[in-house]
Amino acid sequence: MNYQKVANEILYGIGGKENVKSMTHCATRLRFSVHDSSKLQLDSLKKNSNVLGVVDNNGNYQLIIGTEVPHVYKAITIESGEFEETHSSSTSSSSGKESLLDRFLATISAIFTPYIPVLATSGIILGLIAIAVNFGWLTDKSPTYVTLKAAGSAIIYFFPILLAFTAAKRFGANQYIGATIAAVLMEPSLSAILVSGTKLSFLGIPYTAMNFGNTVIPIIIAMWAFGHLEKLLRTYLPKALHFMFIPLISILVMVPLSLMVFGPIGNLLASGIGNVYKFLVDGNVIVFSVIFGAFFIFIIMFGLHWIILPLQLQILSEQGMEYSLAAGGMGNYALLGIALAVLLFSKDKKLKGVAGSAAFVNLVSGITEPTLYGICLKNKRYFLALILGGAAGGLVSGIFGVYIKAFAFTGIIGLPAFAAATEVFPYYLLSVFTSIAVGFGVTAVMDKRVKASLTTVNNVTQPSEAR
Repeated sequence: MNYQKVANEILYGIGGKENVKSMTHCATRLRFSVHDSSKLQLDSLKKNSNVLGVVDNNGNYQLIIGTEVPHVYKAITIESGEFEETHSSSTSSSSGKESLLDRFLATISAIFTPYIPVLATSGIILGLIAIAVNFGWLTDKSPTYVTLKAAGSAIIYFFPILLAFTAAKRFGANQYIGATIAAVLMEPSLSAILVSGTKLSFLGIPYTAMNFGNTVIPIIIAMWAFGHLEKLLRTYLPKALHFMFIPLISILVMVPLSLMVFGPIGNLLASGIGNVYKFLVDGNVIVFSVIFGAFFIFIIMFGLHWIILPLQLQILSEQGMEYSLAAGGMGNYALLGIALAVLLFSKDKKLKGVAGSAAFVNLVSGITEPTLYGICLKNKRYFLALILGGAAGGLVSGIFGVYIKAFAFTGIIGLPAFAAATEVFPYYLLSVFTSIAVGFGVTAVMDKRVKASLTTVNNVTQPSEAR
C-alpha cells in the first residue's frame, strides 16, 4: 500500500485538511469528525479499494482501513502537518452537535485504545508461561517465571497510572500530573494500608480505604474531576503561578479526594456492575454466552464495545476470570468460516481475493473488518451465517463454562493468552472450531441455494425468450 497516495485520496474524500475537526485511529479504523459534512465525497471513499467500509455515526465518521491504519494516519498527519495538534485540543472539548452517547464513546475510545495492543501482549505472555508451567518447562518459583509473570501482570496492576495519563489528556488536563496522582495512589507504603474495608483518616476525616491496584473505573472518575479542577486553576490563578502551583495544588487536592470520594464512588459502581454480571452468569451462563457469541460482533461493528470493554476489564481484574470475552470472540471465528467458504465456492474472482486476504488476517491476528465490511455488508445474507456461527460457538462455551484469565485478541497470535485458562482451554478450542464450521457450512449452503435458484431462473427464462 502506498500510504501517502492513500492519505491524499482520503483527504480529498473528507473535504481537505481544513474540513477536519478531529482525527484519531484505533486498531483498524480511522475516526474523524468534520466542520462541514456537505464537503464529504463519501462515494469516492466507498469506491476506494483501500477503504474497506465507511461508517457514519451521527456525524462521527469511521473509515475501515485494516491493520495498515497507523501508517495511513501517520501519512495523513505528515501531509496535513496539523491533525495531531488538532486532535489533542479538539478532543478535550465537545461539539454541540454530538450526542451524549457519541461523546461518551469517543472519550472511552481515546482513553483505552492506546493500551489495547499492550493488554493483548500481556495476555500472550501470561498464556505462554502457563503453558510452560503445565509442560514442566518452568516452575512457579524460578526467577525466570517471576520475571515473565511480572512482565505479563504489570500492566493490569498498574493500569490506573496508564489510564490516568490518557484520561487526563482526554479531559483537557496535564497528563503527566494525572499519571503522578495515580502513581501516588499506587505508591507501596500507601497501597500497603489501603486494604478494602479498613477505616482510615486524613486530617481527621474518616474514610473507608480501597486498593487502587487492578481497578479501572475509579481513576477515570478521578481524572474527570481533575480536568475540571485544572481548568479552574488555569482560569483563576495568575499565569506566573501556573508552572509551580497547578501541579502542587492538583496533587494535594486530588490525592485525598481520590482516596475519600472518587475511589469509593468508582468502587461502588464497579461492585454494582460486578453484581449484575454475576447475576447474569449465575442465572444462565449458557444463554449469556450464546447472546455474546451471536451479537457481540455487531456491538464491535457499531463501536459500542467501548462501553462494554472497560466493564469487562474491571471484572477480569477483580475476579481473575471473565466469560463474555471468550464467548464474544466466537463471532470473529464465524467470520473466518464465512471468508473460507466464499474463498472456496464464490465465482467472483474479486470477492475471492478479498476473502483470501480477509481469512488470513482473521486467522493470524483476529482482525475481522475485511470480512465484515468487504464481504458481509455487500452480501447481507451472510449475516445469518455470522449469527448462527457465533451463537453455536457461544453455546459450546456456555455448556463447558469457558472463561479467560487474560485479555487477548482472537487468532493464532492471541491463542496463548486463552491457554492461560488451562482448565477450559480444550473447550475453548472446541468452541472456536464449532463457530468456524457453522459459519462455513451455513455460507456454503446459502451460496449453493442462490446458485441453484439462478440456474432455475435461467432455465425457465431462456426458452420463453427464444419463443
